[in-house]
Amino acid sequence: MTSNPKKCPMDNNNNSDSDSLYYEVQESFPFARHSRPLLVANCSEYAVAHSNGRLKPARHLNEVTFLPHILNAMRRLRFTHLLRLQSYAWPHLGQGEGHGAVIVSAPRSGRTLSYVPPLCQVVCTTLTEQRCRMQRCWQLQGPIALVLVADLDRVQQTGSLCNAMLRKARNEEWLTLVLTVPSARTPELFQRLLNGVGCLVATPAQFLWLCGNGVKLPSLRFVAYDDVDLMPADQLQDAHQQLLLLTRQQRPQLVINTQSYDPKLLHMLREFNSQPMVLFGDVLEAAVYGGTRMRISLLRHAAKSEELLRVLRERPPHLRRTVINCHTDADMRELVRTLKAHGYGCLPYYQTADLAVREQVHRWMQDSRGELLLCTDHCPELDIRHAHTLLHYSMSANWSLFKLRHLALADNLCNRLALTQPGEQSESDTLLSLVLLDESNHKQLPRLVDFLQMHQHVDERIVQLARHIRAQLELAKCNEPALCDLLLSLGECVGAQCEQRHQLLPQDRQLAVPLPAGGDVKMQLIRVYTPAHYCVRLLEHLPLGGSWQTLPRDATLDLQLQLLQSQQCVRHWPPQAKEICIYRNANGYERVRILRVAHIAQVNLSRTDVDVEVQALDVDTRQFKTTSGHLYICPEQLRDAPPLAMDLRILGLVPHTGERSWHEQDGQQCAAWLNAVPQPNFLQARIVLALSHTLFVQDLALTSYAPSLKMHVRRLTMGQQLLRKQLAKKCEQVVAKQLQFFEQDSNQALIEPQVVQQREMPKLLTATPLASRCGIFAKMAMQLGKENRLRLEREKEQQEEQQQLTKRKQTEQMELQQPDDSIEALYNCLMNCTLMELTDKCSHEQPLAADPKNKPEGSLSETMDPQSELPPTMPATVKRRNKRKSVAVSEKVHDMQLQIPADVLRPEVLYYQTRCTLELQIVLPEDNLPYEALLHNGCCIAFWTLCTSATPIYQFILNTHCAYQQLSHHRQGRTVYVSLLKSLAVTYPLDFGFYKFMKPHHEKLHLLEKERRARIANFEAYLLHKGYIPGRVANRANSSDELSSDEQADEMSSDPRMERVERARDGTEFNCD
Repeated sequence: MTSNPKKCPMDNNNNSDSDSLYYEVQESFPFARHSRPLLVANCSEYAVAHSNGRLKPARHLNEVTFLPHILNAMRRLRFTHLLRLQSYAWPHLGQGEGHGAVIVSAPRSGRTLSYVPPLCQVVCTTLTEQRCRMQRCWQLQGPIALVLVADLDRVQQTGSLCNAMLRKARNEEWLTLVLTVPSARTPELFQRLLNGVGCLVATPAQFLWLCGNGVKLPSLRFVAYDDVDLMPADQLQDAHQQLLLLTRQQRPQLVINTQSYDPKLLHMLREFNSQPMVLFGDVLEAAVYGGTRMRISLLRHAAKSEELLRVLRERPPHLRRTVINCHTDADMRELVRTLKAHGYGCLPYYQTADLAVREQVHRWMQDSRGELLLCTDHCPELDIRHAHTLLHYSMSANWSLFKLRHLALADNLCNRLALTQPGEQSESDTLLSLVLLDESNHKQLPRLVDFLQMHQHVDERIVQLARHIRAQLELAKCNEPALCDLLLSLGECVGAQCEQRHQLLPQDRQLAVPLPAGGDVKMQLIRVYTPAHYCVRLLEHLPLGGSWQTLPRDATLDLQLQLLQSQQCVRHWPPQAKEICIYRNANGYERVRILRVAHIAQVNLSRTDVDVEVQALDVDTRQFKTTSGHLYICPEQLRDAPPLAMDLRILGLVPHTGERSWHEQDGQQCAAWLNAVPQPNFLQARIVLALSHTLFVQDLALTSYAPSLKMHVRRLTMGQQLLRKQLAKKCEQVVAKQLQFFEQDSNQALIEPQVVQQREMPKLLTATPLASRCGIFAKMAMQLGKENRLRLEREKEQQEEQQQLTKRKQTEQMELQQPDDSIEALYNCLMNCTLMELTDKCSHEQPLAADPKNKPEGSLSETMDPQSELPPTMPATVKRRNKRKSVAVSEKVHDMQLQIPADVLRPEVLYYQTRCTLELQIVLPEDNLPYEALLHNGCCIAFWTLCTSATPIYQFILNTHCAYQQLSHHRQGRTVYVSLLKSLAVTYPLDFGFYKFMKPHHEKLHLLEKERRARIANFEAYLLHKGYIPGRVANRANSSDELSSDEQADEMSSDPRMERVERARDGTEFNCD
């Protein structure tokens, strides 16, 4: 350990141990691959800064004092120019304790780098002081700097940037430069906090969790709230109150970064720092902060001049300096003629203005003399800062130019941080910004309304009109087929700059033919994105009250895609959104759907370097970027095939700490849990709602086959597992938001705004009566129209009668063609007689002794169900010879049975028998579902589930026509096991062919058949041993030539080629029953 502060900046960032890699950000910052972070269009060349003291902005980068390794890291980031935000922020924050700032600017405008270098400067300076003071022990505890960001992606970005500018000595292995909070809450996290941390980067939810576990902050010197407009308001307020309690002895410097100004942020800053500064890179936000009154007027183009003249009469130009902004010189010339005609002096500044006009503008800036300055957005040489009235006769071409217009009001804005400014309120009230919108630029209304709603009240009619225009613009987005990921996971999106679609379209609700809309599904896992988002392939579907059905899919699709490698594929040009094409990856070909395409200037020239964003359809559902050179034309037979992969999301599942995004390690942990279950296994879930590309389920379960139990066992339920490990939780508010977004009508946004202004329907009555000749022609036309309508109605009725007559004749012919089989007639008679006999018999019997509330409705009637029993009078030979006819008869008898209620369903039942028992396995849809089972009259089995509000009743009554003594049952998971003890230890004739819900357990039946054959072979060997039968008919018990029936055994015994003599056996070798 060294105490020389000069060696510390020269040391390497010694964080290469394996333990620190788990908690810290990536140590080796990728400077070579990192693009310049500030080289974007949002970097403004203008800034507005207010403070309660004098501000001294820096002009050049060499005027800023930072440590050498911080400047070296900035050079490696290719940051060589000082922007206006940094020119004010760095000198102010560099003054140390008591100096804080609120930075209001657009995203990607350099606002993060406005506080990161001063933060790293404070951390390195504090570490140097600790080394100088350290004699026997290290006195640093907790973090020196704290950065709260909106989500986990920003945690990694900000942490990487801070780690690139921090250094520590080689022998300070216990020190952690940049610490993030992992999803796994291990004790080592708190050990690192106790040993000292340079910078702690976390979300508000993670910081509140740390505070709840007793974390102290005695060494905190710098705090930053980054992107507070994206943070949950309640979490930010709670985190701020915790910091106030933990930093009572020494308040740290506070920096707040936001996209929109809020007076509450200024109050939060004053609670920490006595020398605050508010810095605006967004001039429009600065105008609202400074007291500018914003107004919107929706007019026709012809009425805009009248509205402008009315405003000029209210605010005379000789009292308030007025600037009128136009879009083009043509608009300016038209407006100048109108203003001069009404006696107003004008000073137009055209794009062709010469030096004389420029001098007139300088004179106007000194003394306006009541003249109106007219200009366009293409005059950056105009340096106007002290106007009072800003009139927007035409909107700008983009939002950035419109915001820059308000720079003309900068010098007259109210400084709310100044202690005393007499008369400032009256001065700020005079500032006005009026926007005149017409039918040519109404598309810019939604964004303007969104901005005004954050700062002031807006007329409800204008809000509804903006909503209507936004809905039309959303529907017109043909280049955005993908829905916003935040909308799908949380039901809302707070990102103002989100480029994805935020409205459901009709094609989102149209499900393909094999896709299920409800019930349960079995799936194969492909990929885990997050604990709430998976990629799966659908295998089987269980409709409500039905049975499992295999979903059809093209099994040869993968093979057809790979066969394309032997063909000459044609490149796909030009790429367009929503098209399906072939993507060539490192392993072969796969189908993808195009999501977004960069602008193509020359469509006729084929290019291979156009940036394209696509989504996979079969391998998985990932979204990635590629170029047009990797896309090929998809064959038509493959283009129409449905996707093999689908997205699956769990409704309402959010991170346990309350963040809006997941840790990458959380998804990896879920994948490890699912892959650890042995094969064969499958995923099972119940569908809540379905879109064409995504299934939303309540929970996700993993089921595997247990060979020892010969049954499927549920191994894992994802929601319960995540809740047990404290990685996730169910949020009912998120579920409500998701359902509200998914269930809303996509056309509702187009219908609501039409209520604002109702148009009167035109009246079809004429002002004067028709002339006599015209009236005659009108009456003739009406009479002809009436006759034609009656004639068409008669022809339609005749066609319907002819169709009904034809159908009746065809039915009679089909009945005549059917043979009058005497056996079939006898069978029908026997079935009807049996039904009547059983009905009379059961009408005199007493009901089952049980609770009437829990008894299944119509239980006795179901006992006599002709479809649920086989009449004993029917010969077996007749049934084998007339199988098809018996099926037809059963369909006719089915019409005679009593109808069960709509909320009563049949469960799936597997059956098999042993020599002593009859075994039933009843599969229920849910765990812990209450049920009852009993044996009635020794031959009738009754089963039903108890009434619940959430699920229907599952019941059945089975008449076996065989004697049983006792019934026992137990439950394991979703399966109820029922065992009936036979009165005779023999094989009962079980014929449940008429019960559609009864299915044989083939594995158990196969074992029973093997035992029967073994007993037959053993018995024959015993007879051979005693000499009761000749040796030539005996066969070995373990021979592969098994007897399938008694007739086959007789045939084999009579075959001379099968004769053989077996050896004599002892009595101990036989085990006869």
